[in-house]
Amino acid sequence: MSEKTFHKATKILEKAPDVPSIVEAVQFHGIRITKNDALLKEISELYRSRNLDELVHNSHLASRHLQEVGLMDNAVALIDTAPNSKQGYVVNFLVKEPKSFTAGVKAGVSTNGDADVSLNAGKQSIGGRGESVSTTYTYTVKGDHCFNVSAIKPFLGWQKYSNISASLYRSLAYLPWNQSNVDENAAILAYNGQLWNRRLLHSVKLNAIWRTLRATNDAAFSVREQAGHTLKFSLENSIAADTRDRPILATKGILARVAQEYAGIFGDASFVKHTLDLQAAAPLPFKFILAASLQAKSLKGLGEREVHILDRCYLGGQQDLRGFGLNTIGVKADQSCLGGGAALAGVVHLYRPLFPPQMLYAHAFLATGSVASIHAKNPIQQLQDTQRVSAGVGLTFVFKNIFRLELNYTHPLKYVFGDSIHRGFHIGAGVHFM
Repeated sequence: MSEKTFHKATKILEKAPDVPSIVEAVQFHGIRITKNDALLKEISELYRSRNLDELVHNSHLASRHLQEVGLMDNAVALIDTAPNSKQGYVVNFLVKEPKSFTAGVKAGVSTNGDADVSLNAGKQSIGGRGESVSTTYTYTVKGDHCFNVSAIKPFLGWQKYSNISASLYRSLAYLPWNQSNVDENAAILAYNGQLWNRRLLHSVKLNAIWRTLRATNDAAFSVREQAGHTLKFSLENSIAADTRDRPILATKGILARVAQEYAGIFGDASFVKHTLDLQAAAPLPFKFILAASLQAKSLKGLGEREVHILDRCYLGGQQDLRGFGLNTIGVKADQSCLGGGAALAGVVHLYRPLFPPQMLYAHAFLATGSVASIHAKNPIQQLQDTQRVSAGVGLTFVFKNIFRLELNYTHPLKYVFGDSIHRGFHIGAGVHFM
C-alpha cells in the first residue's frame, strides 16, 4: 500500500448516512495460507453496503469476525477512496495470520477452584479455513491429572458463529465429597451455533465416557457398591439467551439457559437430567451492582437401574452455596455424600467497585439451597424442608474473563445436622459462579 494518512472511524461513524458507497475492491495484505473461498465468505456483505456508515460498520464487523473464528490473529480494516470513482471505495485489510505452531505453560484455576498448571500446544487455521487442533495436559495442586486433544472446525460466513468440535480426554481425579477416585476416558462430539437471528446460543454434545470409580478405604458402603467400570453414552442439548456485558461478573444483563441430558441408548447409565440457570445483574445508585442467580436441577432414572453416584445432582462450595463443603449438601452415608435427584439454589449479591474498578469489588451475598434424595417420593417438599442458608461479606477479584477469585467471611445461618459447614474466611476461585 502507498503511504497515506488514515483516520479513526469514529470521526465519520453515524455522520455519513446520506453518503452513497460502492465497494469496488476488497484487498488483503499479509495473506500466506488462508484460502480465497474462506475470505470471500467472510467479506461478502461488504459489497451490499448502501452508504458510508454501513461500510464503516460492516468493515469493523468483518475484521473482528476474522479474528474470532480463528482465521487471523489480528485484522485492521482501512477504507480508501477508489481512484476513478466519486462514490467508489476500496477496503484494505491489514492482517496477521496465526502462528504455524504455538506452545506454552500457564497457571490457572480449574472449574472446582483448584490451582493448576497447564502445558499446551496447538495450531490454528491448519487448512487455511480456521480449523484448529490443540493438546493440553493439566495438573492440579491436589494431584488431579487431565490430558485433552481437541479439534475445532468453524462454519465460515458473514457473522456466522457456529462450529463443530471433537475431543478426546483422559482424567484422573479425587472426589473428596464421596471419598473416591475416578478415572475417565472420553470422546465428545459437539456443535455450537445460534438460533433465532443469532439471539439464542445453541449447543449439542454427544458423549461417550468410560469411567472407573475407585472407592478409598474411608468411603461408605453406598459408594463402594457402585465402584468399578461404567460406560455412559449421553446426548446433551442446551439453549441460552445471554445479554450480560461479561460472563464472570456482569454489571448488567441477563442469562437464561435450559439444558437437558439424556443417557440410555447404550452403556450402563440411563437417566434424564434437566438444568435451568438464570442470572441477572443491574446497576444501582452510588455505583452499586445488584446481581442474582438461580439454578434448578432435576434427575430421573430410566428403567430399573439406579442412577450412578457420578451422575447425580450435587451442591455446596464457594462457587454456589458458600459456607458449606464442596458438593456435600444432601444425603450422606458416614462421611460420604451420595448426591441427589434434584437440587435448587439461589444467591443474591451486592457489589461495589473498588480500585481498579473493573477488577476489584466489595462483595456481600445471601445464599440458599438444598438437595433432594434420589429416592425422594416428593422432592419438592424435601427441597423446602431441608433448605440451607448462608451469608457473607468479602472481596471479589476478576482477572479479565479468565478467572474470578473471592475472599469471603461466610456464616451459615441455617443448616441440617451432619452438614459440613465452613464458618470464617474462605477463598473461592474459578470461572463458573452463582
